[in-house]
Amino acid sequence: MILKLKTQFAPVINTPNYRLLRIITAVGYIALLTLVLLQSSAHPVVGPSAPPEFNLGWEILMTTAHLTGFGLLVVFIWSAMTTVTSSHRALITAFIFACLLGLITELLQSLVPDRGSSLFDLACDCGIAFTVVVLIGRQMRKLA
Repeated sequence: MILKLKTQFAPVINTPNYRLLRIITAVGYIALLTLVLLQSSAHPVVGPSAPPEFNLGWEILMTTAHLTGFGLLVVFIWSAMTTVTSSHRALITAFIFACLLGLITELLQSLVPDRGSSLFDLACDCGIAFTVVVLIGRQMRKLA
């Protein structure tokens, strides 16, 4: 079914404007994700303020946000990169980029006054990136 849809929409998907849209979407998403990851917890630009004391519900929400954010990051980077390279290389690039962005943002969070870096968050970021890469890779092999 996916292959049938891909064949039907191939003329649209392979146009220069669609390729540019995928690249712009990826760059915009990277900028938004970086802003969200590096903003103050007490005075965020986007989203609600963190509770002043430990809150298990908040921690679960933030872990879910990391998983969703970095899962989507891999998809957007992979989609944009397939416009300039093979799908396999795009997947490798997306994984490396996601892990590097996770590492850099965790290190930079230690410079934000009310934030701190977390190995757990970094593990979640890289773990979900790897999971999404594996899922996309399996889907690509089914379609080949």
